[in-house]
Amino acid sequence: MKAELIDSRDQTLQVADPTYRVHFWAEGGDAKEEWELSGADLNEVLEWIPAHSHGRSYSLWAVTRLPEEACLIRLLGMDLDSGSAAWPSWATQTY
Repeated sequence: MKAELIDSRDQTLQVADPTYRVHFWAEGGDAKEEWELSGADLNEVLEWIPAHSHGRSYSLWAVTRLPEEACLIRLLGMDLDSGSAAWPSWATQTY
């Protein structure tokens, strides 16, 4: 992990009501169930995940939107659709 002090004056946008996506994979990563969660803080989302995972692997994403685009920012887990070569070296599969 890299940690450094920053000058927050470079910030141009802030989202006060985040949206999250959770992807659950069936065993083997073949099928995916996707959920979008809003109206919740991160701690509530982290509590929601195990109650709905049923032991499946999952990944958690923050969603930011631009006109006609949705950008996902990985927060936890791995994108099993992309294959292991695309995963950051520090990413771990979550259950």
